[in-house]
Amino acid sequence: MEISLRQMTPNDHRNVDDLFAYAFEDNPYIRALFRDADTLRPLRLLNRTVVRGRHTNGIIAEVDGRPAGAMLFSDSPQCEPDGLDGYRFTLDAFRALRWRVVRAARIMRALGKNHPDWPHRHLSILGVLPDQQGSGIGSALLERFCADVDAEGKHAYLETDTDSAKSLYERFGFREVNRTEVNGVSFIYMWRMARQSTS
Repeated sequence: MEISLRQMTPNDHRNVDDLFAYAFEDNPYIRALFRDADTLRPLRLLNRTVVRGRHTNGIIAEVDGRPAGAMLFSDSPQCEPDGLDGYRFTLDAFRALRWRVVRAARIMRALGKNHPDWPHRHLSILGVLPDQQGSGIGSALLERFCADVDAEGKHAYLETDTDSAKSLYERFGFREVNRTEVNGVSFIYMWRMARQSTS
């Protein structure tokens, strides 16, 4: 299987909204938010503003010319949508979450407390279509991410909520720095120190 990586463009928005919705449909954090409710439609709404606001910092992984994985990242201090994007995200979040917004706010507060203050690149989302997971797509995206931060001499940070994802990130030099439990979900905070580029 040949995996090709390319920069995300505005033409990818709808595909990436769908990709992330399918990738995270059964994620522990999403299950904690929505319980047994259908998640695909609200996940597309939640993703929409983030994807559109961050596509210049997005990478698509394609297999046979079709998106199979994607990642979004941003540099501190602009790790979360702000300004007009922040307003749009808030509106989309209310529409997607409805009464669940209080539960989501509790989780977001916990994540925010563990977010580092010092300069870093935040790997905010990395998702692979369920039927493509385990085929090296996530590793290819992480390899690109790490090569870029190493070339720029940047520290990197991420949060995850599964030990399987934690194991993948550890293979690329991320180390667990903290862990908290919110709404029954264990969140793992990981840090990767800047490395000297070998290229």
